[in-house]
Amino acid sequence: GKPEEVMAVYDRAVECLGAGEASQLRLIVAKTLAGTAIMQDISGEPEAAIATCDEAIERFGDTDVPELRLAISLSAAHKAKLQAETGRAEDALRTCDELERGLGSLAVDEKAMPLWLAGWIRTKALLGLRRHPAAMDAFSSVYAKFVPGDEAMMRRMVAGVLDLLAAGAPERELLEILSSNAEKAAALAPLVVALRQRAGEAVRAPPEVLEVAADIRKRIKENAGSGDTAPREAARRR
Repeated sequence: GKPEEVMAVYDRAVECLGAGEASQLRLIVAKTLAGTAIMQDISGEPEAAIATCDEAIERFGDTDVPELRLAISLSAAHKAKLQAETGRAEDALRTCDELERGLGSLAVDEKAMPLWLAGWIRTKALLGLRRHPAAMDAFSSVYAKFVPGDEAMMRRMVAGVLDLLAAGAPERELLEILSSNAEKAAALAPLVVALRQRAGEAVRAPPEVLEVAADIRKRIKENAGSGDTAPREAARRR
């Protein structure tokens, strides 16, 4: 709860270690800069956070060390997210393109998470540009990479869909995509049920699924009433 003090510690770490050439020290600095950007974002300073992401990318963007390459790709993803959230959708798309090009030397499993994050950001940016068909194509690609049973991905899917709805994504098209794979839809049952209920369908499901679906419908309604900042503020509180 004290982001300014955290940032002061991060600044000191970068000051002490920033000149180090060893790969492990460079990785620590890259992760520390990423942490600073997160704290700046939480503190309501998106421009400062973008500048910090840029600093990390400029320092280490040409690395061929896989761990460091991955850390920089996550800073690039954070930068793109902030650009999309502050109305610079075209910039966000360009940053996603740069992120994806920079992953070329990584192994398939190392690329998976940055590419998935970039897909979410691309979807949000395209919605901001009112390019809905392209946005739904991007979301289909995100869903194709979703792994049922991965708790972190499941949480991100629910939060991400709520974010997209608040940004103006068409509910019916999201529901069609989510329902296109039976195994994945079952893993996201409360979300799928909530959207089906909002579409006017009578849905039979276990009581615990209906209970969570009711909570999701409530959150969708709250987000629609408070604008596109609601998902971001909720994410900060989490």
